[in-house]
Amino acid sequence: MCFVELPSIGINPQFITFTNVTMESDKFICIRETSPQNSVVIIDMNMPMQPLRRPITADSALMNPISKILALKGTI
Repeated sequence: MCFVELPSIGINPQFITFTNVTMESDKFICIRETSPQNSVVIIDMNMPMQPLRRPITADSALMNPISKILALKGTI
């Protein structure tokens, strides 16, 4: 069963890879976009047609499945 097709909500297909997409549970999906600007897109699966896009630079991003806390990993 498909709940949402990521390109239909504005996610560039080049970022739909294991490197850029994380899904910790069935509640949230995080996508790292690196161009034209660095951002993290958070998709709440209760509202998949309303993605939240934030201008964040990170090597990886992961959403806490219980509360709305975003974990980021990056290099200094």
